[in-house]
Amino acid sequence: MEKILRRYCIYTFLDMAFSGRRERVYIKVNNNTKEARQFVELCTGQRGSSFFNTRLTRVWNRGKAGECVFGGNYDSGVNKMLSSDGYYKKGTVMFISNTDKSGEFIIITNGKSLKFGIHIGCVWMTLKVLKKVAKLSDITQVTVVDCGVVYFGNTTERLMYMMRKFTHPHNTLK
Repeated sequence: MEKILRRYCIYTFLDMAFSGRRERVYIKVNNNTKEARQFVELCTGQRGSSFFNTRLTRVWNRGKAGECVFGGNYDSGVNKMLSSDGYYKKGTVMFISNTDKSGEFIIITNGKSLKFGIHIGCVWMTLKVLKKVAKLSDITQVTVVDCGVVYFGNTTERLMYMMRKFTHPHNTLK
């Protein structure tokens, strides 16, 4: 696992439960910043804390250009805007680190958005899941029921993934 976590590009996943469904979101993380490494650690539970069992917290600019979904394990819940002099495009994943063991992720679901955090990667092939989630009347009912790192073995057909230490038996790729 340590060898995988040292790679420049890491694929992570967040399994979200909502409206009686469970859907997976894949995130391609450019593992070149402290914030990106912390996001991966929160996906794996490597340092104890994890996104496991956290909820999405809010939708910013719902239904408009710049719509973003916020979620994760965070202490303050304060919306820290790092810069208003630039924009990120749809599918961008940003991260705000609140402490060594806590942070909040922000994912742009529609159009361009202001920079709310450090750019750490992008949603990979599953943006439609987040667009569905953003339309829910109460996004706080969406729970991250599993998360981890995806490991692509010798072939892309053979997907194996490494999970946090509290993996559940119902975790399968669909």
